[in-house]
Amino acid sequence: MTDRDIEQRLRSAIDNTAPMGLDRLLSDVDIRKGEKTMTNEKRTRRWIGLAAACLALVLLAGFGGFYYGHNYTVATTVSLDVNPSVQMEVSRAEKVISCAGLNDEGREILASMNGGADLKGAKLNVAVNAVVEAIVNAGYLDSLSSAILISVEDNDLARGERLQAQLVAEVDGILQTAANSAGVLSQYMTADKDLQAQAQSSSISNGKAALVNQVVALNLSLDFAKLAELSVEELRDLIRIGAPAMPIGKDAAALAAEEYAGVNVLDSYLAQYTEVDPELDDLTPHYDVELNYNGREYDYEIDAFTGEVLRGLSRIVVGNPGEPLPEGPALTADEAFNAAAAYFAANHPELTGNFLNIKTEYDRDDGHYDVEFWCSGCEFDYDVDGQTGAVLREETDYLCTLPTVPDTPAPETTPTTPTTPSTPAQTDIGADAAKAAALARAGLADDSSVTWLKCQREYDDGRLEYEIEFYAGTTEYDVTVLAADGTVLKYETERAKYSSGGGNAGSGQSGDVGADAARTAALAHAGLTESQVTRLKCERDYDDGRIEYEVSFKYNGYEYEYKLDAATGSILEHERDWDD
Repeated sequence: MTDRDIEQRLRSAIDNTAPMGLDRLLSDVDIRKGEKTMTNEKRTRRWIGLAAACLALVLLAGFGGFYYGHNYTVATTVSLDVNPSVQMEVSRAEKVISCAGLNDEGREILASMNGGADLKGAKLNVAVNAVVEAIVNAGYLDSLSSAILISVEDNDLARGERLQAQLVAEVDGILQTAANSAGVLSQYMTADKDLQAQAQSSSISNGKAALVNQVVALNLSLDFAKLAELSVEELRDLIRIGAPAMPIGKDAAALAAEEYAGVNVLDSYLAQYTEVDPELDDLTPHYDVELNYNGREYDYEIDAFTGEVLRGLSRIVVGNPGEPLPEGPALTADEAFNAAAAYFAANHPELTGNFLNIKTEYDRDDGHYDVEFWCSGCEFDYDVDGQTGAVLREETDYLCTLPTVPDTPAPETTPTTPTTPSTPAQTDIGADAAKAAALARAGLADDSSVTWLKCQREYDDGRLEYEIEFYAGTTEYDVTVLAADGTVLKYETERAKYSSGGGNAGSGQSGDVGADAARTAALAHAGLTESQVTRLKCERDYDDGRIEYEVSFKYNGYEYEYKLDAATGSILEHERDWDD
């Protein structure tokens, strides 16, 4: 029944409440002094009229009460929380009775809706749609790990759970339409006066107060009021890791990065903005801070509980304040490697195994060199300041006992240290010799009938190896060759649908656009050029009965991955994610 139907029925009930009219009813009663004269027939007819009038009045009152209760009495409370917190009171007719922002961010979201007054009387799904779209447009859900919490408070279990499911579907649809990958959290609860008092004392919604209480239940030492200041994303991550301690918060993380970088976005017109993304559920809980200064972007990782800077440049102002930064590094790749090697030699004298340099690569976005090498079964990864040579970070992928990086960066001068530690370099026969060894093991005289898919140098179990994959005829070969002397460590074959002599025997695939075309197509899709990205890789592989290219690269704190059809160059899959 629509609102218009209800109004028409109410008006009709009023018009027909007393068909005879009260004055007419009373005038028909003949009252004489000292006696009443009324025939049985008249008496019966008049009592029927009076009863009808009373019944109509009762029905009018009941219907009016039902109409008011159905449309103007609060039955459900719905809240939407990201960091903006918006709460709606909803009738049984699922129309908004009131809508309010509970914090400054929430009130800003509703500013264009007359503080929420424009949503009064709207259907609940329409109001939720409007608020969520405003939150998305304001950028609160831009982070890939961001989350929105939908809370439904209703004493009617069936209705509450139904609305919860409907709103989750509604919001998820909005986010998908906006190409937004934020998570959608939801909860159903019944009315609780104590919870409401907690929420009001911290200016948050009842739903967010319930989420905060989930964190407190995991660690009773944590303060409710301080937790209430965190975003839904931070609270969600805390629950995932068991709430071991109180995180420092986004503002403190941003300040730590700014101080470490030697700038302050509030004091400098050159520092345009700082974005902070909580990653509290990572192996090392931290905040990713993106600082934009003087037209360039700098990425930092801040320990979520101690505020320690885990990664990032310690000094981004070169020369006098306000002067533009140099376009390229002051150090060469060899000088950056020397700085990392000197740090390694000084801090790890106990490691005397073979030493192998893997790579030294400059990251334009962060302004540092990424230096990687192996020694004694450990892989070491260093960030070296491209301007000063300071070692900013050291990591290892193996269980080695390592001293921490000193708090004070190395002197800001070009290092004059030995080029490598004194340990001898590991022997490497090279990719061509490794391929030849793989062909010999396969019983092939040459590669004239071979389609090469992969020849990649890797370090495994303390030794350097080549991982080689290729096709010959209808057979796929997977061979691992020891880089030191060409010994075949692993040899596997399987019958393949692909025939290197004439395409895919099952699908008729033929042609190959080539690695260069695959790289170009992936970069064009991302709207980037090869000079802008780092760690660009392109590998040829066989999957789902066809030859494919897998392209990956990094840019501006993101990692891009593409899968392309080798025959046509068309993009089959693509993904962009934070570079962890």
